[in-house]
Amino acid sequence: MAKTAGMNTNWSQSALTFLYELSSTINATDNNLNPCSDPLKLITQKLGGSAAIIRLVSEEGWMDLYASRGLSKEQISDLQHTPIERSLFVHERQSIKEIRRSPASALINDKTSEIISIPVRQHGHTLGVLNVFVPANQFQLDDETALMLLAVGQHFGLAIEKHRLDNMAKQKLIQEERNMIANELHDSLAQTLASLRFQVRILDQTLQPTSEYMAIMSLEQVEHGLDEAYTDLRELIAHCRVPIEQQGLIPSIERVVSKFREETGIHILLQCECQDPDVPANMEMNIYRIVQEALTNIKKHANAHIVRVLLSCNNNGQFRILVENDGKGFDKKAIESKEGQHLGLTIMQERARHLGGQLRIESELEEGTRIELKFRYLREQVE
Repeated sequence: MAKTAGMNTNWSQSALTFLYELSSTINATDNNLNPCSDPLKLITQKLGGSAAIIRLVSEEGWMDLYASRGLSKEQISDLQHTPIERSLFVHERQSIKEIRRSPASALINDKTSEIISIPVRQHGHTLGVLNVFVPANQFQLDDETALMLLAVGQHFGLAIEKHRLDNMAKQKLIQEERNMIANELHDSLAQTLASLRFQVRILDQTLQPTSEYMAIMSLEQVEHGLDEAYTDLRELIAHCRVPIEQQGLIPSIERVVSKFREETGIHILLQCECQDPDVPANMEMNIYRIVQEALTNIKKHANAHIVRVLLSCNNNGQFRILVENDGKGFDKKAIESKEGQHLGLTIMQERARHLGGQLRIESELEEGTRIELKFRYLREQVE
């Protein structure tokens, strides 16, 4: 005897076996992965379907695709962000009548299938809906199957909530470590640089009346270098203490562009054709660091008059970031031959690889420089 949604039923051996297998598959999923990918395959096979998706209610009142199996890339793209009116959404009730059947054409261009819609819940709160695409007029929905599907929705709800809490705990640990690193940098390296800056200024003032012009100029260059190093370090400490996921990618890039404009006086144009990039925090950080490094290189080396930063993305998950300037450019072959002297460019390439994309650097002497990052990312999608 088992209880589901406040109702009793005598489960068949087949239903009990399936629920046990589903629970085991969810529990065996790697914490770093979407916990619903493999279980979606099980429920699709159990119902004799061709595809399945889970969509969750967003804070803005939309349905966002959380996981999928069996749909084409075009169908996945179309279902990424849909109105609740298209969701066949199930309200807060608790009965076998909640399991809905509707034509698949309500969601995708398919007239041969129908959708079985199952509420996804956690502790009585509806998180979203599980849709399984099955052949039209072939699926038999008896009371036991309906109760089993309600239990399936609860299993998915618990898995989704656990995944969310695990990610929150992981982010908290990461932030605590970042804060510790920031404090160590502040108490050691930042204090050392501050002391050196002070000593160099005193030395500069002492030598001004008697030293040669070249000696004074060299000393001022050292002073300027220390100032830049200190500023960069303070900025790094600030970013360690305030993670980019709390700032937001676009606001963070807007700030670094504004800072670049204030420090250099160079005309810089920021074009955002991507309102709210839906990428994980680690990817946001890599994007931000690539843009930041590109602007730092322009400030130090390019002697540019105009800079353009472009961020764009589309519903297919294609992202493009472009940073270009009209400065003096450089000889790529000469740069690449000096191993170890241009670590910034190497790190940018590594960050691009972490994003699963490519970074193209185009430059010619006196022709400016163009840095273009392209990568593709969609929230969990399983073919």
